[in-house]
Amino acid sequence: MSVLGFLVQASAQDKSPDYTTPEDAPYTAEEVKVETPAGHSLAGTLTLPKTATREKPVAAVITITGSGPQDRDEAIGLEGFRPFRQVADALGRRGIAVLRMDDRGTGSSGGSFKGSTSADFAEDIRAGLSYLRSRPEVRADRLGVIGHSEGAVIAPMVAEKEPALRAIVLLAGVAEPPRSALHFQIKNGYEHDTKLSSAERDALIADIPAKIDAMMAEDPWMKFFLSHDPAATMRRVKTPVLILTGSRDQQAQPEQVPLQEVAFKAGGNPDVTARILPDLNHLFVHDDDGFPQNYVKLPAPVTMSQEALDTIADWLEPRLK
Repeated sequence: MSVLGFLVQASAQDKSPDYTTPEDAPYTAEEVKVETPAGHSLAGTLTLPKTATREKPVAAVITITGSGPQDRDEAIGLEGFRPFRQVADALGRRGIAVLRMDDRGTGSSGGSFKGSTSADFAEDIRAGLSYLRSRPEVRADRLGVIGHSEGAVIAPMVAEKEPALRAIVLLAGVAEPPRSALHFQIKNGYEHDTKLSSAERDALIADIPAKIDAMMAEDPWMKFFLSHDPAATMRRVKTPVLILTGSRDQQAQPEQVPLQEVAFKAGGNPDVTARILPDLNHLFVHDDDGFPQNYVKLPAPVTMSQEALDTIADWLEPRLK
């Protein structure tokens, strides 16, 4: 695993992930294909409450993954860690449909991941919204998005172009250009490396700006993402927003929460809720430490906090009615 990413990159993913429903689920799970204007198909799972019909359509949300090629569950190789499957289950039990999709060029989705930017991924999510509007069991006027990590930067980009959205949820996002978050992550890694001498550590830390410049020059995604100003977009979004970050997040620091809140409110957004959840890391998993390279030491199964799931569901329900 590496900390050189906004979300720890997957070291291994399930070879045959299970996207079926739990036995007691009050919703169905349907494999779907979402066609995009860019010309590729996105593979996904639509969990739909069993009560949903053409006569009684339900609200729906789309999940947006973090950085790096991610499958629809946002699995990153930690045993049991499939947070978007948990989100879909929690919301499905509240009567809310959820569409979660493999990133372009990942899993069963077409297209190319390499060379794509956050703006491209935002358009893929908009294609998912168009798909949901085509489903008679879904209320086209009751849609939202939930983004984690890079996805929390993408969600406001989607909302700016989709002002009819009823809600957006930002999990472990930032207000400042993500270059500052990456600088912190790299520096944090060096400071935790006990094999380095003080002189070696100081030299490496001094070289971080040049290291990031080189990364941006080589990768279109990195250049766009690290330069993007999330706060500027947030100031243009009036969609109700929930901002959540764990108190032990060492990838998108909790100090970013009030900055996000201020940005949305500065633009006149009347419905902004911001919370820092205690003892949770970047993955919204209970963690005594929060250092990304120690995620592999978390006791299995690694699962998203029930408090986080309940907070999301409790906030979304009244806004999607």
